[in-house]
Amino acid sequence: MRKLTAMAAALLLGVGLSACGTDGGNAGSSSGDGTVDVGYVQLPIFAPLFVAQDKGYFADEGIQVNLEKVKSGQDAIPLASSGKLDAVLAGFSAGMFSAINSGLDVKVVGSMGVADGDTERPPSALVVRQELIDSGEVSSLADLKGRKIGALGGESATSAFYVGMALEEAGLSVTDVEFVPMSNPDIPTGLRTGGIDAGFVSAPFWEMAVSDGVAEKIWTTPEGTSGTGTLYGGEFAASEDAQKFHNALARAAQDLQGEQRYSEENLRIIAEATDQSVEDVKSVPLYAWLPDLAPLPDQLAAMEQSWMEIGALQYDEPIPQEEYVDTSFADNVAASEPQQSGATDE
Repeated sequence: MRKLTAMAAALLLGVGLSACGTDGGNAGSSSGDGTVDVGYVQLPIFAPLFVAQDKGYFADEGIQVNLEKVKSGQDAIPLASSGKLDAVLAGFSAGMFSAINSGLDVKVVGSMGVADGDTERPPSALVVRQELIDSGEVSSLADLKGRKIGALGGESATSAFYVGMALEEAGLSVTDVEFVPMSNPDIPTGLRTGGIDAGFVSAPFWEMAVSDGVAEKIWTTPEGTSGTGTLYGGEFAASEDAQKFHNALARAAQDLQGEQRYSEENLRIIAEATDQSVEDVKSVPLYAWLPDLAPLPDQLAAMEQSWMEIGALQYDEPIPQEEYVDTSFADNVAASEPQQSGATDE
């Protein structure tokens, strides 16, 4: 029955890819033939993918990578499970856990952007309507109880998990607030009109709300927090190309350490890959990346628990992590110091 459910999910959700095209090509499983088909969301948070492609790191590993834009990881997971895509770089969501629980064969093998601990100009932040701050109605995270919180994707997405982390610091939970699904550009407007009381929102939109006097920043994600990563289809994970792909991504991540992420070359690559100008990319705080792009099992477990608590997942017991998390690819990168030591010299 579980296999039938997985097949039905793949048929229903496996649509909507549009070719991107650095290399072009039609999507299709490679699983060891030297060609890797990758679905990705077109955002700077996935910069290691763009850097590895532009600098030829995939070619150095002996693989050709075809890039395919997807709207979300949830849309692409059935394609990875069925072998129509080999890897997916996207955000995590309740839908991902639901898909895995239904039997879709994917593995979380790596993280992508992580918070760098900058509390002054973070890539994203929880902001509160200025009117509530000025009136004294909200002076701490605890005062958000019962309030409406704008969040990209609503209660089922990563933004809600981050809000839950903030609420936990105040002894509250995700069930103590009402999530309002909103796009990042709409959150400042929602704060201005009073449609929401607070919002978890990415830069530059939280900065715009603060500079316009509409909101005040109250919390940022702790250093090392990540809600995005790399997933492999089960068949591809067992192929020799899987390690090669992760090696190239990690090599690119090492090029993006510290202030190097803002180098002229890296900014150009990110700008071209995301259809922005270099100045646009430079003006917004970038995430950081772990040098080996290791997955974060503890955070994945916390995400799943949060979405179970709020009712976004329709099952009661956590999925055993050995069924969907594979740290071996990052472990192998960390064990190959001589190969990686020169990665940032270029």
